[in-house]
Amino acid sequence: MRTRNLLPALLLLLPFAAGCPQGEGGGIKKIDQSSLVEVITSDDAKVLDPHTTSDGGNVKVIVQIYQTLVRVDPDDFKKALRPELAESWTVAPDGKSITFQIRKGVKFHDGADLDAVACKLSLDRLLERGFKLTVSPYGTMFGDLDGIEAKGHELTLTLKNPVAPVMLRSLSMFSGSIVSPKLLEATKTMKPEEAQVHVTQNAAGTGPFKLESFDPAAKVTRLKRFVGYWEGSPTVETIVFKQVADKAARGEYIKRAKGVILCDDVPRELWKELGSNEDLVLKTWWSPNVGYLGVSGIHEKTKELPLRRAIALAIERGPVVAHYEDTARPTFSLVAQVMASYDASIHCPDWDDDRAKRIAKAKELVKEAGAEGRKLTIYHPNQARPYLPAPSAIADTIRNQLKEIGLDVTVQGKDKNALFPEIETGKYELVLIGWTTDNGDPDNFYSPLADGAEGKASASNVSRVFDAKIHDQVMAARAVSDPQARIAAYRALEKDLQTRIAGYVPLVNTKTAVVYNKRLTKVEVDGVGHYRFHKAILSAK
Repeated sequence: MRTRNLLPALLLLLPFAAGCPQGEGGGIKKIDQSSLVEVITSDDAKVLDPHTTSDGGNVKVIVQIYQTLVRVDPDDFKKALRPELAESWTVAPDGKSITFQIRKGVKFHDGADLDAVACKLSLDRLLERGFKLTVSPYGTMFGDLDGIEAKGHELTLTLKNPVAPVMLRSLSMFSGSIVSPKLLEATKTMKPEEAQVHVTQNAAGTGPFKLESFDPAAKVTRLKRFVGYWEGSPTVETIVFKQVADKAARGEYIKRAKGVILCDDVPRELWKELGSNEDLVLKTWWSPNVGYLGVSGIHEKTKELPLRRAIALAIERGPVVAHYEDTARPTFSLVAQVMASYDASIHCPDWDDDRAKRIAKAKELVKEAGAEGRKLTIYHPNQARPYLPAPSAIADTIRNQLKEIGLDVTVQGKDKNALFPEIETGKYELVLIGWTTDNGDPDNFYSPLADGAEGKASASNVSRVFDAKIHDQVMAARAVSDPQARIAAYRALEKDLQTRIAGYVPLVNTKTAVVYNKRLTKVEVDGVGHYRFHKAILSAK
């Protein structure tokens, strides 16, 4: 999960205003503050269409509104999947079909009924069968999904290859959210941009909270509990998502807030202080993420493989990790360290722990590429990310390191809402970015970040390189059932990517934290960073 915001301008004016919920008579409805939770974040939400985004700011809201057929275990994302809208499922012995029994008696927020046909419609849209999307960031991860049959409350998926375990993991992601069929049917005659706006404005899922008001200009989203929720109406009445982009202001907000809050972008320098605060709960864990420098293999300034290999050799992780307040560790593979397929011994070609030797080799490669003195730009999001708490400072550290090998590098920050959608166009040679898995499977790193389909790099593949051999390796690794053999397949893939493509430089794996008032109990925070309030309880002051 990275960030892909589209059409922010079209979403600035919506038919309702956040912070001013209307009563039935048209007057202002007074919110009971005793049942309200305020979520403070450095992110903002622009698109609430789960099929057309991978933006973390959007996802934080989407997972409150929508649900999937299955979901990762909130206690340990590496454990077996749990049922959600599918109460059970069976996998064919050959691994090429999955049959789900869809829950009965479940309603969408707009009154539509959940059944297998409703599920099929959402999956068809995700695959752009009968629909056209502005972008489908995760579409390639569902490329093995062939036939979809729906009858009553039985849904059967047939697969092109024996990849049922990976497909189930993909279906647990927010991108596999089941959207109201009533809402989707209304978009069939719309242009993709209009459909995305319509789904955002009228978001309707089966989740415990429904959209009450959405104001992307004010960067505020208000949700209200769904009393018809199939697991029982939540006790929390209202959730308000509010962006506080400035790190210092966010820290002060946490410490001085009068109501009940949850903050998911906790300034790292405050972790110790907040952890000792008797009124707060600070939850930290090693996140399944990677912060990395994306290096384009097609851009005019970085198209030479020797140059890309030189960049990988020049970057020292220690000075980068220093920006993380002891909450990060060096990493050398695209897959997160907390996953079994990570191998600390895998480094880029010609790696030597002696930096002087690496720099000398990197200079040779720069000369081989004819790139001495070449002007390059590192682009980065202006907003802090979970894996990138100080984007400008980290980018500047890398700039200075690349200067040592004879490259003339500048740094340029851009609003994430402009930067991330433009990555797919191939206009940037170097992008400082990162990724957090959505489903706890290594395929969720390699498919979106290093692969593609039909000769085209996936939307999140910053290298913009589609390589047929890499694609075959990704597809083959999906189908491996033996755990140890699958680990070996991904490690071999990692080595090949760093040797032949050199489209990224892994930098850090980080800890993640959320902090919330002790008055808020039973809030669910899972290992991939999603939090949910369907079981949360607010105690009296």
